[in-house]
Amino acid sequence: MKRILIHNLLLLALACTTYAQLATSPDILKRTFSDAAFIDRFIGSYAALAQREPSPKPEEIKLLKELVELIPKKPAKATELLEAQVNSGSSGMIQMVLANLYFQAGRLPEAAEAYQKCLRGYPEFLRAHKNLGLLYLQQGELDKALTALSRSVELGDNDGRTYGLIGYCLLNKGKYLPAETAYRQALLNSPENHDWIAGLAQTLYNLAKYEEALALFKDLAAEDPDEQEYWSLMVNVYLNLGDDTKAASTLEIIRRMGQASPENLGLLGDIYLNQQAFSLALEAYQEALKTGDGLPAETPLRTVDILYTYGSYQLAEQLIEDMRARYGDSLDKEQSMKLLTIEAGLASARGDEDAARQSLEQIVEQDATQAGALIELARIYYKQARKLRIEMAPGDTDAEIEISELVQRAILKLEQAARHQDFRLEALTEHGQLLVNEMQYAKALPLLRRAYDMKPGANLQSYIKRVEGAVDAQL
Repeated sequence: MKRILIHNLLLLALACTTYAQLATSPDILKRTFSDAAFIDRFIGSYAALAQREPSPKPEEIKLLKELVELIPKKPAKATELLEAQVNSGSSGMIQMVLANLYFQAGRLPEAAEAYQKCLRGYPEFLRAHKNLGLLYLQQGELDKALTALSRSVELGDNDGRTYGLIGYCLLNKGKYLPAETAYRQALLNSPENHDWIAGLAQTLYNLAKYEEALALFKDLAAEDPDEQEYWSLMVNVYLNLGDDTKAASTLEIIRRMGQASPENLGLLGDIYLNQQAFSLALEAYQEALKTGDGLPAETPLRTVDILYTYGSYQLAEQLIEDMRARYGDSLDKEQSMKLLTIEAGLASARGDEDAARQSLEQIVEQDATQAGALIELARIYYKQARKLRIEMAPGDTDAEIEISELVQRAILKLEQAARHQDFRLEALTEHGQLLVNEMQYAKALPLLRRAYDMKPGANLQSYIKRVEGAVDAQL
């Protein structure tokens, strides 16, 4: 038996799955701006770098000395003091101090304006470019942040954090080759920084350098095994390497950690389904349905269809029951029609024609254009008519009336189905055969001939000849 889902479908499901992406997550920025070493360096940027940045004017030195003592203890008071002193003639350094105070207080628009004033007066002010880049990162303006941080590097900034944040910007913008270079440079200065390792790993993944990415993700997971995102990203790599078994094993690790999302579990179910491990797939899907709102209805619906197609009726029915409990009336029209159609097929398979008929009647009542359901409903009507005819007692007029009504209903549904191009051949053939069974040979012939004109075939041609003979015998 062929595999149910080709590997590309797994990758498509993966592409539609929302995994936490460590290297592109704003959490990196939170860690950066809360890191003690970063804060020390940022505070240090209140002082000047000789020969590379503007020096304070002589009359500003006394003020700066006051600020050095005041800023760590009372930054708000330092800001007020500085605001009262700053004017158009103030040095770029004093403007920089005010900008930093605004930034530190979260007054980002004012900080941005102050940094820009610094740069208008001193375009090569390295730390003004760098801090402005950090500010833009806080605001989510990656293009501006990248420009400012890159300019600080041009001016001599060799801080690994700067390179790491440049890599972050480039990765988020989909510029993977320069992102790889930036992250590698960041790791030269900060080889233990997990954010830059994760960023490089994800960049390598996007460059299809899967083996290198996998090695980095394994290292990260070994050092921090409780970090679910590392394992999720390893799953991505394994799937792209075509190793579904290791992808499933990794998802099972996440599951045992108690951190499996509905998307993780849905993907695990897809892999098991691909391997025809139907019971394991069902278990994963059922858990996904109970976990939360993250699993789209299309995933278990597709699975129900596959289980039904491959004859795993009991498993399909279990999953349908869970779907009904989970999604209720939230299924869209197409999904609802699909589920009802499968339920009708399952009912027919277990010999419950009444349940099948009920599901199909719901379908055509909601949407009379469902030609496949119309044909299947016609078959059930006619099957019930023939069964009733066999069981009826001689002279039972009520039964005769019911049989006639069922036959007419079947014919009506087939006529409706024949209006749809994609189902016309099947509907005409079914209608013709029904009339032949009812010994209405003359009425059956035009329908069968139309079907033959649409798709000639030796079997249908032979059948038509036999019907023609029956017509002649009735004359």
